[in-house]
Amino acid sequence: MLWLFGFLLFSLLLVWVWLGSWQRHIAEQELQAQQQLQVYRAALESEVARFENIPRALQSHPVLTMVLATPDDTNIIARANRLLEQLATDTGVEALYLMDELGTVLAASNWRQPHSFIGQNYRFRPYFHDALQGSVGEFYGVGATTRIPGYFFGLQLDHGTSARGVLAAKITLLELEKSWQPTRDLVMVVDPDQVIALASRTELKFRTLTPLSPEARQRLDNTRQYAPMPLTPLQLSNHYGQPVWQRTAYRVSELYLPRRQWRLQLWWPSRPLMVNASLVTAVAGFSIIAMILLLLYWRQRRRYLHSQLKAKNELEQKVMARTAALAASNRQLECQVEERFQVEIRLRSMQHELIQINRLAALGQMAASVAHEVNQPLTALKNQSANTLMLARRGMFPQVEESLNTMGRLVDRIARLTSQLKLFASTRRKTRGLSRLDEALNNVLGWLSPRLNEQQIRLTRTQTADQLLPIELHALEQVLANLIGNSLDALAGRNEACITLEAGDDFLCLWDNGPGIAPAVLDKVTEPFFSTKEAGQGLGLGLAIVRDLVEASDGRLEINSSISGGARFTLNWSQDE
Repeated sequence: MLWLFGFLLFSLLLVWVWLGSWQRHIAEQELQAQQQLQVYRAALESEVARFENIPRALQSHPVLTMVLATPDDTNIIARANRLLEQLATDTGVEALYLMDELGTVLAASNWRQPHSFIGQNYRFRPYFHDALQGSVGEFYGVGATTRIPGYFFGLQLDHGTSARGVLAAKITLLELEKSWQPTRDLVMVVDPDQVIALASRTELKFRTLTPLSPEARQRLDNTRQYAPMPLTPLQLSNHYGQPVWQRTAYRVSELYLPRRQWRLQLWWPSRPLMVNASLVTAVAGFSIIAMILLLLYWRQRRRYLHSQLKAKNELEQKVMARTAALAASNRQLECQVEERFQVEIRLRSMQHELIQINRLAALGQMAASVAHEVNQPLTALKNQSANTLMLARRGMFPQVEESLNTMGRLVDRIARLTSQLKLFASTRRKTRGLSRLDEALNNVLGWLSPRLNEQQIRLTRTQTADQLLPIELHALEQVLANLIGNSLDALAGRNEACITLEAGDDFLCLWDNGPGIAPAVLDKVTEPFFSTKEAGQGLGLGLAIVRDLVEASDGRLEINSSISGGARFTLNWSQDE
């Protein structure tokens, strides 16, 4: 009876260990999934946001308004076609097209292609009606002409009171979907009708999680949102509340996207977590059995020693004392073995927890670094788009073209940053190279010159013409952008502010006459997430990124105070220590 009670107690203990391990693994995986979803959402929203202002920038273009006023003028339509074609090529938009108030396409960027939009009527699309009502129309669906899915923007154009129309832009999200494919998890975007609009697996795309109601199918047929896709339900089964697809059980993490009332979902398999929980339970079970056997052995050994001592009571006192000493030594050794065994178990547990913490910290730092790296070119892109709109309204079209070229270079910079994420995620990339300082500095000043002019800060260059430095151009631009940006923040509100830059064959030095850096925090400013700015004004990654880029080019970063009282940053590639 006692053995049965012990077996039941042992079984309940193993069940408790398994449940605890399972819940802990689920919580950790859910946290990682939410962080991944945040990264996916940022990439999706960034991809859409960088194209949404293109129709607004062309809203008052005279060529387009002339097409609405004289739709039968073939010369004006030809000019509009070439204009839209050039803009689509420069911006990377899939298509730009102009419709009259009845929805018929008058001019399009793809007028040379077999599947041209010219002459097609798209008044059935919701973005067309939204644009005519004065708002910015947005829509995602399969192209009615090309059968290529895309994201559509629509904006109303008018020519006085005589004619109205809609300028529309179409972009594709296929490259974004391809970036999801390397992961073993399933990434998908589900619309309010339970249709999978975007997915990391092609066999999931345009399938439904639940059967469509007759009303939903009729509404989708009216807008031809996913035509001619059949929108068949996904073959799913249920296993203890978890969806099962292709004989794999998944747990679903979700993030709501209010812009289109989409839901960004990440399906991750639950079987590896069950295996891990089972392994932890097995280790715990074997450990308990080993402890019980050790206790039984110790108890039996104690009985044996007691009987031996009792049988030798008549031996000499010296022999008895020696025997007692040996027994005490043996018990002490057993206690030490038991203590070391427990210490080893705790050590392994702490090592496992430390590995998990380091992984989470690395993932968080990567997400923050991406946001920090892309923030500056995005800010410059926003300023350039506003400037382009102002120039277009004034009819200064050569300056508009120059501004659009600048925006294109900023977009290329963002593309270069994102294309290197895989390399940075796997290992630290070398930035050793050779680049011209004046080229990198001119590019950075193109982004930061509005702030320099606004704060009336003087930038002094010393020996920068044709100067070559042993670092890649992209890395040098990032270093200069971070250092000059920090100086601009430090010089805010200061009179006669000045930034000085000096360079040689193996060094680059930048200093300002700002308040400088306090000696107490001088050793901490290059640590990630450490910032002396107010909350919400910085992530504390700028100098950490500068240090990493310089060290990756076999250089070193030195920070001290300048003679003028501000901060002094020296990048040294000399081999002399």
